[in-house]
Amino acid sequence: MSLRLTNTDPALRHGWHPVALSTELGDGPLGVRLLGEPWVIARLNGLLTAFEDRCPHRLAPLSAGRVDGDTLVCPYHGWRYGSDGGCTLVPALGPGVPAPRRARATTAWGVTERHGLLWIAPEEPFSEILALPEAGEDGFDSMWLEPARSSAAAGLLADNFLDTAHFPFVHAATIGGVGEDMLVPPYRVDADGDGFRVVMEQDVSNPEDPGVAAGLRPLVQRRVSTYVFRPPFMLRLRMEYPDAGITNAILFCLQPEDDGASRVYTRLMRNDMGGDLARLADAARFEQAILDEDLALQHRFAIDGLPLISGDGELAEEVHVRADAAGVALRRVLAAFVTRAGRYPRRAAAGAEPDGRFTRAPRRPPTRAGR
Repeated sequence: MSLRLTNTDPALRHGWHPVALSTELGDGPLGVRLLGEPWVIARLNGLLTAFEDRCPHRLAPLSAGRVDGDTLVCPYHGWRYGSDGGCTLVPALGPGVPAPRRARATTAWGVTERHGLLWIAPEEPFSEILALPEAGEDGFDSMWLEPARSSAAAGLLADNFLDTAHFPFVHAATIGGVGEDMLVPPYRVDADGDGFRVVMEQDVSNPEDPGVAAGLRPLVQRRVSTYVFRPPFMLRLRMEYPDAGITNAILFCLQPEDDGASRVYTRLMRNDMGGDLARLADAARFEQAILDEDLALQHRFAIDGLPLISGDGELAEEVHVRADAAGVALRRVLAAFVTRAGRYPRRAAAGAEPDGRFTRAPRRPPTRAGR
């Protein structure tokens, strides 16, 4: 039987997921959606924390509360929670009276801040957060696109990002113009950590090269593209145009919010802007136009998740060709991810044991805010 990876598959609890830009979190708590569940993130005395977005008392959303020093205060009855999820005060009981033992907010296994994003791992993750070497290289300017939302599953959006055969058709108005090479030459997919790496060369349109407008270089140029993938939905693309001496890099990360809702984070890095913010903004608008073309088509897909390839010998749901090697690798890696999660013991919710006694669920300590 064919398996599709949806946005609410329990296996995805074992991944690092972006849930907001760092700039979206202010002094108060921020409510986010992940894997069909509500979460709240907050900085408590500079410590980044993440809880399931409900107070164990009357299940009120903690994201509607406030931060007071090192505690998150519930908006309903004023119960206070420290960074470890423990309740430090129940106002209705009076000062000095301890809270019930089961009065704990459920914490994520891990929460951190990296590459300008806030990340949550609900359970122990199977892969580290993707590295972004371009962020430390001299000469690169960087800009975030406005986070976008799509009705497509995160797996389908990741597959689209890895797919180059669609360029002449979906992106005819941007990067897939006249002269685009429709042939995808053979390329290798190499294992890289828990994910994979792909290097391919293609002839593509490069309308952003100033040398094209000046008549110094042709519109269609050679491009060397390096894709790096980490499960579940972290991708990086480095595009080098040897003739123009231009290198672009894109960080593309996906937040599976709910079935039928994914949030898309795109960070553009360029080495040809020279610190010119106006040119960088133009480049970001062009990248946004490319993304909009992808999202418009993905919105029309009548499929609830990414079909996986389990390797059990059964026929895949889709038909694949040589040009789809990266997409096939994606499906196999995520199928292995799901299989591994199925063998992994599920972490009990904080405050509960099979016999009803309280226990502190194992977790990674909150991390100090920082990039």
